[in-house]
Amino acid sequence: MAEDAQQQGYTQWAPPIEMADAVDAFWQFWVPRKPHDVPLPRQHRVLPDGCTDLIFGFQHAPGPVWLAAPRLAVVGPMKRFILVDLEPGGVSLGVRLRPGWAQALLGVSPRELCGLNVSAQDCSPALMQLQRRMEDCASPAQAMALLQRTIARRWASFRSMAKPRAVQALGHLQASSGQVRMAALARELGVSERTLHRDILDEAGVPPKLLARVLRFQRAVSLLRSREGTDLCDIALECGYADQAHLSRDVRELAGVSPTALVG
Repeated sequence: MAEDAQQQGYTQWAPPIEMADAVDAFWQFWVPRKPHDVPLPRQHRVLPDGCTDLIFGFQHAPGPVWLAAPRLAVVGPMKRFILVDLEPGGVSLGVRLRPGWAQALLGVSPRELCGLNVSAQDCSPALMQLQRRMEDCASPAQAMALLQRTIARRWASFRSMAKPRAVQALGHLQASSGQVRMAALARELGVSERTLHRDILDEAGVPPKLLARVLRFQRAVSLLRSREGTDLCDIALECGYADQAHLSRDVRELAGVSPTALVG
């Protein structure tokens, strides 16, 4: 899950280098209790990225009791954008897991959670216990530190549970930003396309062609944001689209707006 807010209200931290294959980032998103000069938007657009997120959301309360209405949830991989309502004082702390690591690190099936936002209590006793421990922290910073330690411990204990063939296939897809043919990838791994499809669907939660499409889209969005004024046709060709129209159509379908509106 990749949010499309600019840096205001959003901070992320890279994981330890040894965990980088499994964890994309730890992150925090917050909404000011009182807007300053610029009125707050009522919603923000969350874009699909192929990842699974574990998110601790709450209302930041002033005074010694720093949180209200806490909820720990797993958000599965998304097939297209969603719009999330913004509430003044709302805070979310999260970890974004790369495709193929939700089962090993969270004990949940991304295939069963695709497109869903599921409370910890409906996922596992271990996640419910983590929510209670985060609620007992003295501050948001302590809650984030607890989340980071928990994921690091689970990575150390359960990383061997990740299926090597699926991890290798997903690594190829991510490294190429989706620009790899499934037939060629299956040949390289020495399996049939059907087996490759099943492996990726089970471990990433979405079919390989959809994941490749989402990764290609994310690469295009990154270039659109970092290369302001660059011709859309150049970005389309660099990312593996047939032409500018293909890029624009994909952005509209996955993000709900045109490329210009998305980065404007």
